[in-house]
Amino acid sequence: MSIFTTEHAARLMNKMKAFYGKKYAEQWGDIPAADIADAMVECLQGLSQEDFKRGYMRMQKSTFCPTIPEFRSWCEPKADDWLGAHEAWAIAEKSIGFDGQELTVIWTEQMAKAFSRCEELVKTGDKYQRAEAKKIFCDAYDRLVTEAKDQGLKPIYVTSLGVDKDQAIAAIKQAEVAGFLTTEQTALQLEHKQTQAEIDADADRYKTTAQKAIAELREKLKIQAPVNKMADEIKEVQPWELKPDTEYWADPFDNREEYLKALKADGKPVPLALGGAA
Repeated sequence: MSIFTTEHAARLMNKMKAFYGKKYAEQWGDIPAADIADAMVECLQGLSQEDFKRGYMRMQKSTFCPTIPEFRSWCEPKADDWLGAHEAWAIAEKSIGFDGQELTVIWTEQMAKAFSRCEELVKTGDKYQRAEAKKIFCDAYDRLVTEAKDQGLKPIYVTSLGVDKDQAIAAIKQAEVAGFLTTEQTALQLEHKQTQAEIDADADRYKTTAQKAIAELREKLKIQAPVNKMADEIKEVQPWELKPDTEYWADPFDNREEYLKALKADGKPVPLALGGAA
């Protein structure tokens, strides 16, 4: 908001004189210029530069010289800039999901204050309590908007973030389409936000990159892959573990006769276990 001074009033009066000529004189001719300036300073406080631009553009198209209150009305935003109570409710109720989860919503201070008075009823999810909540909201919202208009305020939309990342991105983009956020505001709010699918894709990409880097490092260091100790070990029989056929000795219990012949050929006594002499 800017401060409207007597210097601003003097410039506005000169513009009116230039635009309307005789019509200005007919309307203001009998009133001292200082009184007109004082009345403008009193009536036009609180308007922004954008508001004055709106009034000035309207004055360029008007065929009659406005009074000071009429010029003020030209400067103020159109009534349509403020959403009606039912439109505001359609936005506000979406700040709470049916499971009680807080969701992202782009709304005005008036919507937020009105909704705070019925939020608990909305969280229950009961259709009858939601109907009661809507009535409470609409009454409070209408009262708050009337107060804002009396102060010459315009609706200012702010973002209340919820816990669902995907829903937040969708809500912000939808608010831009609806005209609640500018393109610059939307880009700024979406700058560091990712959908869950994008987060998962990044995680997979980082995992793949890390695995590739470890494999390359292992190759450079010549480190073998870790052995799975849970797998069955297959041991290869070494040549020295195999006995030549020439060194084969018959088993005394599986082939008793052959064993006895071998003992006799070598001149060795028969063991007691096989019936040898004591």
